[in-house]
Amino acid sequence: MIRKIQFGLAGIFFTLATMAGLAQEKAVNVGQVYLMTPKPGMIKQFEDGRKRHMEFHRKHNDTWSWETYQITTGEQTGDYLSVTFGHTWKDIDTWEAKLGDADLADGDVNMTPYLANTTSSVWMYMADVSRSTTGDTPDKMLEVQHYMLKPGASDDFQYIIGKIHAAIGKESWPVHYRWYSLMNGGQGPHYVLVIPHDNWADMAGPDLGFDAMLEKALGKHEAEALTHDLFKTIAHEWTEMLVYRPDLSYVAPK
Repeated sequence: MIRKIQFGLAGIFFTLATMAGLAQEKAVNVGQVYLMTPKPGMIKQFEDGRKRHMEFHRKHNDTWSWETYQITTGEQTGDYLSVTFGHTWKDIDTWEAKLGDADLADGDVNMTPYLANTTSSVWMYMADVSRSTTGDTPDKMLEVQHYMLKPGASDDFQYIIGKIHAAIGKESWPVHYRWYSLMNGGQGPHYVLVIPHDNWADMAGPDLGFDAMLEKALGKHEAEALTHDLFKTIAHEWTEMLVYRPDLSYVAPK
Protein backbone atom coordinates (compact mmCIF):
# COMPACT_ATOMS: atom_id res chain seq x y z
CA MET A 1 0.00 0.00 0.00
CA ILE A 2 2.59 2.56 1.08
CA ARG A 3 4.62 1.68 -1.99
CA LYS A 4 1.93 2.89 -4.35
CA ILE A 5 0.60 6.03 -2.69
CA GLN A 6 2.36 9.18 -3.82
CA PHE A 7 1.83 10.63 -0.36
CA GLY A 8 3.16 7.40 1.06
CA LEU A 9 -0.11 7.49 2.94
CA ALA A 10 -1.45 4.56 4.87
CA GLY A 11 -4.53 4.59 7.08
CA ILE A 12 -7.27 2.44 8.44
CA PHE A 13 -10.56 1.38 7.05
CA PHE A 14 -12.41 -1.48 8.69
CA THR A 15 -15.85 -3.07 8.50
CA LEU A 16 -18.17 -2.23 11.40
CA ALA A 17 -20.78 -4.53 12.82
CA THR A 18 -24.37 -3.36 12.52
CA MET A 19 -24.95 -0.56 15.03
CA ALA A 20 -27.89 -0.75 17.44
CA GLY A 21 -29.81 2.13 18.96
CA LEU A 22 -30.85 5.53 17.62
CA ALA A 23 -27.71 7.37 18.69
CA GLN A 24 -25.51 4.87 16.91
CA GLU A 25 -27.71 4.83 13.81
CA LYS A 26 -27.33 8.59 13.47
CA ALA A 27 -23.54 8.18 13.42
CA VAL A 28 -23.63 5.76 10.48
CA ASN A 29 -22.69 7.20 7.10
CA VAL A 30 -23.44 4.78 4.30
CA GLY A 31 -23.73 5.40 0.61
CA GLN A 32 -24.47 3.83 -2.72
CA VAL A 33 -22.00 3.59 -5.58
CA TYR A 34 -22.97 2.83 -9.17
CA LEU A 35 -20.28 1.83 -11.64
CA MET A 36 -21.40 2.41 -15.24
CA THR A 37 -19.68 1.16 -18.40
CA PRO A 38 -20.93 2.74 -21.64
CA LYS A 39 -21.28 0.61 -24.75
CA PRO A 40 -18.51 1.13 -27.32
CA GLY A 41 -19.18 4.22 -29.40
CA MET A 42 -22.04 5.40 -27.17
CA ILE A 43 -20.28 7.72 -24.70
CA LYS A 44 -22.09 10.83 -25.97
CA GLN A 45 -25.47 9.09 -25.90
CA PHE A 46 -24.82 7.89 -22.36
CA GLU A 47 -23.71 11.32 -21.14
CA ASP A 48 -26.74 13.00 -22.70
CA GLY A 49 -28.94 10.38 -21.04
CA ARG A 50 -27.18 10.93 -17.73
CA LYS A 51 -27.92 14.64 -17.94
CA ARG A 52 -31.61 13.90 -18.55
CA HIS A 53 -31.61 11.52 -15.59
CA MET A 54 -30.13 14.20 -13.33
CA GLU A 55 -32.96 16.46 -14.45
CA PHE A 56 -35.33 13.78 -13.15
CA HIS A 57 -33.76 14.16 -9.70
CA ARG A 58 -34.16 17.94 -9.85
CA LYS A 59 -37.82 17.76 -10.88
CA HIS A 60 -38.55 15.33 -8.05
CA ASN A 61 -36.71 17.48 -5.47
CA ASP A 62 -34.43 14.62 -4.50
CA THR A 63 -32.83 15.29 -1.10
CA TRP A 64 -29.79 13.14 -1.98
CA SER A 65 -26.89 14.50 -4.00
CA TRP A 66 -25.45 12.31 -6.77
CA GLU A 67 -21.83 13.05 -7.67
CA THR A 68 -20.59 11.60 -10.96
CA TYR A 69 -16.91 10.90 -11.63
CA GLN A 70 -15.18 9.64 -14.75
CA ILE A 71 -12.40 7.08 -14.27
CA THR A 72 -9.30 8.27 -16.14
CA THR A 73 -6.65 5.69 -15.20
CA GLY A 74 -6.55 1.97 -14.46
CA GLU A 75 -8.36 -1.05 -15.85
CA GLN A 76 -11.72 0.72 -15.79
CA THR A 77 -10.61 3.83 -17.65
CA GLY A 78 -13.58 5.40 -19.40
CA ASP A 79 -16.17 4.10 -16.92
CA TYR A 80 -18.25 6.37 -14.68
CA LEU A 81 -19.06 6.33 -10.97
CA SER A 82 -22.15 7.86 -9.43
CA VAL A 83 -21.99 8.14 -5.65
CA THR A 84 -24.19 9.39 -2.84
CA PHE A 85 -23.20 9.41 0.85
CA GLY A 86 -24.27 10.84 4.17
CA HIS A 87 -27.14 8.42 4.80
CA THR A 88 -28.22 5.96 7.48
CA TRP A 89 -29.46 2.45 6.75
CA LYS A 90 -33.02 3.63 7.38
CA ASP A 91 -32.54 6.50 4.92
CA ILE A 92 -32.03 3.98 2.12
CA ASP A 93 -35.42 2.39 2.84
CA THR A 94 -37.08 5.81 2.93
CA TRP A 95 -35.52 6.92 -0.35
CA GLU A 96 -36.38 3.65 -2.09
CA ALA A 97 -40.01 3.94 -1.01
CA LYS A 98 -40.22 7.50 -2.31
CA LEU A 99 -38.18 7.45 -5.54
CA GLY A 100 -36.86 3.95 -6.09
CA ASP A 101 -39.30 2.70 -8.73
CA ALA A 102 -39.50 6.01 -10.59
CA ASP A 103 -35.73 6.40 -10.57
CA LEU A 104 -35.25 2.92 -12.00
CA ALA A 105 -37.83 3.52 -14.72
CA ASP A 106 -36.24 6.82 -15.75
CA GLY A 107 -32.78 5.26 -15.77
CA ASP A 108 -34.03 2.42 -17.98
CA VAL A 109 -35.22 4.97 -20.54
CA ASN A 110 -32.36 7.46 -20.47
CA MET A 111 -29.24 5.40 -19.66
CA THR A 112 -29.73 1.64 -19.90
CA PRO A 113 -29.82 1.53 -23.73
CA TYR A 114 -26.30 2.98 -23.83
CA LEU A 115 -24.73 0.91 -21.03
CA ALA A 116 -22.79 -2.32 -21.42
CA ASN A 117 -22.80 -2.97 -17.68
CA THR A 118 -23.88 -1.44 -14.36
CA THR A 119 -22.77 -2.52 -10.89
CA SER A 120 -24.37 -1.33 -7.65
CA SER A 121 -22.68 -1.52 -4.25
CA VAL A 122 -23.11 -0.15 -0.73
CA TRP A 123 -20.19 1.31 1.20
CA MET A 124 -19.62 2.79 4.63
CA TYR A 125 -17.66 5.99 5.24
CA MET A 126 -15.32 5.65 8.22
CA ALA A 127 -15.22 9.07 9.86
CA ASP A 128 -13.15 7.89 12.84
CA VAL A 129 -10.17 7.09 10.64
CA SER A 130 -10.54 9.79 7.99
CA ARG A 131 -9.10 13.29 7.75
CA SER A 132 -11.59 14.84 5.39
CA THR A 133 -11.83 18.39 4.14
CA THR A 134 -14.81 20.38 5.38
CA GLY A 135 -15.72 22.03 2.07
CA ASP A 136 -19.14 21.52 0.50
CA THR A 137 -17.78 21.50 -3.07
CA PRO A 138 -16.99 18.07 -4.56
CA ASP A 139 -13.30 17.41 -5.09
CA LYS A 140 -11.97 17.98 -8.61
CA MET A 141 -9.93 14.77 -8.63
CA LEU A 142 -9.87 11.68 -6.44
CA GLU A 143 -6.92 9.32 -6.15
CA VAL A 144 -8.43 5.96 -5.22
CA GLN A 145 -6.46 3.13 -3.64
CA HIS A 146 -8.21 -0.28 -3.49
CA TYR A 147 -7.13 -2.94 -0.98
CA MET A 148 -8.40 -6.51 -1.09
CA LEU A 149 -7.36 -8.31 2.09
CA LYS A 150 -6.38 -11.91 2.63
CA PRO A 151 -9.07 -14.07 4.28
CA GLY A 152 -9.01 -13.66 8.04
CA ALA A 153 -6.69 -10.64 7.94
CA SER A 154 -9.26 -7.97 8.79
CA ASP A 155 -8.51 -7.78 12.53
CA ASP A 156 -4.79 -7.38 11.96
CA PHE A 157 -5.42 -4.84 9.21
CA GLN A 158 -7.66 -2.81 11.48
CA TYR A 159 -5.19 -2.81 14.34
CA ILE A 160 -2.11 -1.99 12.27
CA ILE A 161 -3.48 0.80 10.18
CA GLY A 162 -5.35 2.18 13.15
CA LYS A 163 -1.96 2.82 14.74
CA ILE A 164 -0.74 4.41 11.52
CA HIS A 165 -3.76 6.69 11.44
CA ALA A 166 -3.02 7.78 15.00
CA ALA A 167 0.62 8.46 14.06
CA ILE A 168 -0.51 10.69 11.19
CA GLY A 169 -2.65 12.68 13.60
CA LYS A 170 0.13 12.88 16.17
CA GLU A 171 2.50 14.45 13.66
CA SER A 172 -0.22 16.60 12.06
CA TRP A 173 0.85 15.33 8.68
CA PRO A 174 -0.67 17.73 6.07
CA VAL A 175 -2.82 15.29 4.12
CA HIS A 176 -6.54 14.69 3.77
CA TYR A 177 -8.08 11.33 3.03
CA ARG A 178 -11.27 9.33 3.39
CA TRP A 179 -11.72 5.62 4.01
CA TYR A 180 -14.64 3.48 2.84
CA SER A 181 -15.51 -0.16 3.47
CA LEU A 182 -17.55 -2.36 1.17
CA MET A 183 -20.67 -3.53 2.98
CA ASN A 184 -22.52 -5.23 0.13
CA GLY A 185 -22.17 -5.75 -3.60
CA GLY A 186 -18.78 -7.34 -4.28
CA GLN A 187 -15.87 -9.45 -3.09
CA GLY A 188 -14.16 -8.65 0.19
CA PRO A 189 -12.80 -7.74 2.58
CA HIS A 190 -12.46 -4.67 0.36
CA TYR A 191 -11.33 -1.27 1.59
CA VAL A 192 -10.85 1.94 -0.35
CA LEU A 193 -8.68 4.94 0.46
CA VAL A 194 -9.67 8.16 -1.31
CA ILE A 195 -7.25 11.11 -1.49
CA PRO A 196 -8.62 14.38 -2.90
CA HIS A 197 -6.55 16.50 -5.29
CA ASP A 198 -6.99 19.80 -7.08
CA ASN A 199 -4.65 18.74 -9.87
CA TRP A 200 -1.87 16.29 -10.76
CA ALA A 201 0.73 18.52 -9.07
CA ASP A 202 -0.85 17.59 -5.72
CA MET A 203 0.43 14.05 -6.22
CA ALA A 204 3.89 15.24 -5.17
CA GLY A 205 2.75 15.17 -1.55
CA PRO A 206 4.21 16.94 1.51
CA ASP A 207 7.94 17.56 1.96
CA LEU A 208 8.07 15.09 4.84
CA GLY A 209 7.54 11.66 3.31
CA PHE A 210 5.40 8.96 4.86
CA ASP A 211 8.29 6.77 6.02
CA ALA A 212 10.00 9.70 7.71
CA MET A 213 6.75 10.80 9.35
CA LEU A 214 6.00 7.32 10.67
CA GLU A 215 9.53 6.87 12.01
CA LYS A 216 9.32 10.25 13.73
CA ALA A 217 6.03 9.30 15.37
CA LEU A 218 6.80 5.70 16.36
CA GLY A 219 10.53 5.18 16.17
CA LYS A 220 12.43 3.31 13.46
CA HIS A 221 11.93 -0.25 14.73
CA GLU A 222 8.19 -0.01 15.38
CA ALA A 223 7.56 1.88 12.13
CA GLU A 224 9.33 -0.78 10.05
CA ALA A 225 7.59 -3.64 11.87
CA LEU A 226 4.19 -2.02 11.43
CA THR A 227 4.72 -1.51 7.72
CA HIS A 228 5.92 -5.08 7.26
CA ASP A 229 2.92 -6.52 9.10
CA LEU A 230 0.57 -4.32 7.11
CA PHE A 231 1.78 -5.65 3.77
CA LYS A 232 1.16 -9.21 4.97
CA THR A 233 -2.58 -8.55 5.31
CA ILE A 234 -3.09 -7.41 1.69
CA ALA A 235 -3.82 -9.90 -1.07
CA HIS A 236 -4.25 -7.46 -3.94
CA GLU A 237 -4.16 -3.71 -4.50
CA TRP A 238 -4.81 -1.37 -7.40
CA THR A 239 -5.22 2.33 -8.08
CA GLU A 240 -7.22 4.68 -10.26
CA MET A 241 -7.89 8.40 -10.71
CA LEU A 242 -11.37 9.90 -10.83
CA VAL A 243 -12.30 13.28 -12.32
CA TYR A 244 -15.46 15.04 -11.15
CA ARG A 245 -18.10 15.70 -13.81
CA PRO A 246 -20.40 18.48 -12.54
CA ASP A 247 -22.36 18.38 -15.80
CA LEU A 248 -23.37 14.78 -15.05
CA SER A 249 -24.09 15.32 -11.35
CA TYR A 250 -26.94 16.51 -9.16
CA VAL A 251 -26.44 18.57 -6.00
CA ALA A 252 -29.43 18.57 -3.70
CA PRO A 253 -30.67 21.91 -2.31
CA LYS A 254 -29.46 22.75 1.18
